[in-house]
Amino acid sequence: MTFWKFVLLFFSGLLFSTNVFSHENKCNSIEVPIAFDQYGLPTIELIINGQSNFVLLDLGSTAGIHLPISDVTSISGVKFTGETSKSTNISGEIFSAKEFIIPMLAIECMTFENITGYELNPWATSIGDKPEGMEDNQQIVVGQGFFADKTIVINYANKKLIISNKTGTVASKNNHKFKPYVLSDEGITIQMSSPIANYQMVLDTGATSSIFSVNKVNVKEPLTDCAFNLGPDVKCELFTSKVNIAGYNFVTNILLYPIDPRFTKDGLLGSDFFNKFIVELDFSKKKLH
Repeated sequence: MTFWKFVLLFFSGLLFSTNVFSHENKCNSIEVPIAFDQYGLPTIELIINGQSNFVLLDLGSTAGIHLPISDVTSISGVKFTGETSKSTNISGEIFSAKEFIIPMLAIECMTFENITGYELNPWATSIGDKPEGMEDNQQIVVGQGFFADKTIVINYANKKLIISNKTGTVASKNNHKFKPYVLSDEGITIQMSSPIANYQMVLDTGATSSIFSVNKVNVKEPLTDCAFNLGPDVKCELFTSKVNIAGYNFVTNILLYPIDPRFTKDGLLGSDFFNKFIVELDFSKKKLH
């Protein structure tokens, strides 16, 4: 499932790549440029049926890919499973989508096989004053399921996504070890610790900002008032405590919002988190670096 935040936009995306590291490793590692859209969300280029598509990289989605039905039916070998998936966005809206299997897609020399996908729905939502036309402009989405047996490195600073068939550190050159993460129906969950409490946060590249579920924050945490328009009867507050994530210190202003209670985790880590850290995810071993 995927969510959005304050002035937060969230679309769908797919991939294609560019550079390879070397001739001998060309099918083991590829480097994909990241282009940030007008809302600051990461998109990558994917070729479907010979056509270039800039698509959203959305780790908030557990699926492999979200595609419009018109695109699905044009791909050779696609099989509909007969199953229907239901998902919910941050506002509590429920969406149904047909499930299908794509036998193979390729990014440069790297192949991705038996990709589980779902019909693309306009699930985008925003908190506060929504930009005009935001929810009408839905893109293709590539989620974490696309990289099921891969290791990826997300590097916002250098605008690149590294995808590797190898497990273990791909690009990191420090002494921090991989930390385990939990994969649930709500996404990749990691622990975030303040001096007061521990929180379970979902990694979401499809969110323009981190967000906390208002009723999940420890009452002893210091909060700061803010002035964003979050809607009727919603008080604007920010969580400002310094926290630790996977051995790293992280300081940011995390917006509090009454997320739909069906969302069981404590919040989402969005673009502010990924702008500060190079994030390496080993999907085969469910570990984060």
